[in-house]
Amino acid sequence: MRPEKETSTETTDEPATGAATAAAHTRDHISFLVGSAVRVDIFRTLREGTYRPSELAAECGCARETAQRTVGAFVERGWAEKVSTAEGYRLTPAGELLAKGYEEFEARAEATIRCRKLLRNLRGVDVVSALEYETLTSLTHAESTAESPHAPLNRFLSVVDGRPIDEFYGITPIVSQIFNRAADRAIGPESHVELVVDENVLQASMEEYRQDFERAAELPGFELYVAAEPLEFGLMAVDDHAYLGAYDEDGNLVASVDGTDDAFVTWADRTFSRIRERASRQEL
Repeated sequence: MRPEKETSTETTDEPATGAATAAAHTRDHISFLVGSAVRVDIFRTLREGTYRPSELAAECGCARETAQRTVGAFVERGWAEKVSTAEGYRLTPAGELLAKGYEEFEARAEATIRCRKLLRNLRGVDVVSALEYETLTSLTHAESTAESPHAPLNRFLSVVDGRPIDEFYGITPIVSQIFNRAADRAIGPESHVELVVDENVLQASMEEYRQDFERAAELPGFELYVAAEPLEFGLMAVDDHAYLGAYDEDGNLVASVDGTDDAFVTWADRTFSRIRERASRQEL
């Protein structure tokens, strides 16, 4: 009888070690590139074509030695290659791939920075999963600051701006006389208006601004819906223009984005429809 072979129960950490090494190598590449504004400038310039070190220095406002040293480091990392002494250097396919990824990362970072107050205070709705970062960056942003605490509100007023409105769809988590007056100036007897509020806003409107409530109820095209759950964000679609507002825990409008971008307006329409479908029609 042959002796049974022993089965080893030891595990190897080679895959994990390899992954960790690759991750560390990746971080090294990133740190190297973003560790110098000149490196980023030279990298971007090389994406436009073939350059000699002297040309890179002139384009990027650095010394020729710096350009030569930087492009040499790019060659070592496989990002660039020398075409000829006369023509200079260009990016390799690997460099092109990295450049594309870096530009996307930078654009995403810009969107995060511009929208951070909005995203920090936006509750009850997910824009990050639904909208591309290019869409968020393209919109008009407003946020409250110490110098301009009412910037988002002023932006809302400029969007409405007293112009005649054909269609107005809105979701509001607060009661505001300023909002009421702005809408009152813009909404006419021919306008079609659909507004979604929650129970708290409905009760406060009837108690504090009863005249505004009754005047809106008299409009033939006005429809009011009451959501069972509390609403935590503001949304408005005025004809082909959409506005999204974020509120802090005290109910203050602190940030907003708005625009006519097709993707944003479509998202606003769908979001409004989803909230309205779960709400109940209020008889006026």
